[in-house]
Amino acid sequence: MKIVVKGYTYETDLDVNVGDIVELPTAYWLRDILGDTWEGVVQSLEGKYDGYCEKVIRIVKQSN
Repeated sequence: MKIVVKGYTYETDLDVNVGDIVELPTAYWLRDILGDTWEGVVQSLEGKYDGYCEKVIRIVKQSN
């Protein structure tokens, strides 16, 4: 499944929903500044980007 967080598309096999907070890998060129991962809120369950996508690491908090 492809999801959208902050306008970027990610892949996941996890059971995520809109509003869930997920842990994501930081882009390699920003890791020295921002660290290896960051958290974002799932905005959409229908990513339209067809290219390579990074994978969601884990669900931090599920929305209720």
